[in-house]
Amino acid sequence: MIGGDALGLLVVYSYIAVMVIVASKWYFLKKRGFHRKFIHIMIGNIALFWWIFDTNYVMALLAAAPFIPILLLFSIYGGEEKSDKSVLTPGMKVSILNTASHDGHKLGLVYYAISWTLLAFFAFDDLLIASIGIVSMAYGDGMGGLIGKTYGKRKIHGKKTLEGTVAVFAFAMMAIFLIINFYNLLFSADLYGTRSIAISTALLISLGLGAYVAVVELYTPGEYDNLVIPLSTALIVVLLGV
Repeated sequence: MIGGDALGLLVVYSYIAVMVIVASKWYFLKKRGFHRKFIHIMIGNIALFWWIFDTNYVMALLAAAPFIPILLLFSIYGGEEKSDKSVLTPGMKVSILNTASHDGHKLGLVYYAISWTLLAFFAFDDLLIASIGIVSMAYGDGMGGLIGKTYGKRKIHGKKTLEGTVAVFAFAMMAIFLIINFYNLLFSADLYGTRSIAISTALLISLGLGAYVAVVELYTPGEYDNLVIPLSTALIVVLLGV
């Protein structure tokens, strides 16, 4: 393992630990049931520093893939704190990971980890593409869920609301635009990347993909949007030749 990989692992696991602690201790999140969405959104920020890694194997297999079996364990065997059917220890039952795994779609966080793993492994040579896929899901789907749950009144498809769908579009668009320009800065500083994308092009990409993410989130059933949104969005970027 070389320098960048070791530093990357340290940063990723430290960041995740801090976010989990914040989600478990912040009363506002627990009171409103927002802890799952908080984790969902904030973990997307790993896209800001996964360029530190030197190899796709370490990023994918050591920083992302280990969370698949962990979250699967909580999703399948977790449950209510007082349930006798769970194989988890009492301490694991009251953990934020168990609560988050059962607050919303059961396998949603598992699919989230799968998306991270696939993008880290197969799109590692151009992490801007992978990052666009991740932030579109993290911020688009995450903030859309929060706003839809809090302010949504106009149902347009199933339980999905107009307010939530507009929020998906707005936040996915902003997140994509910002991540493109963040990677532009990395390129300008000679830290990462092979090209810079013009502001006008970045804006067009952000608008188009933001609209795409909003439609996909609206019609994709359940937790599957955590797979469909990031992977298909990244694929579109590849096909566009950005």
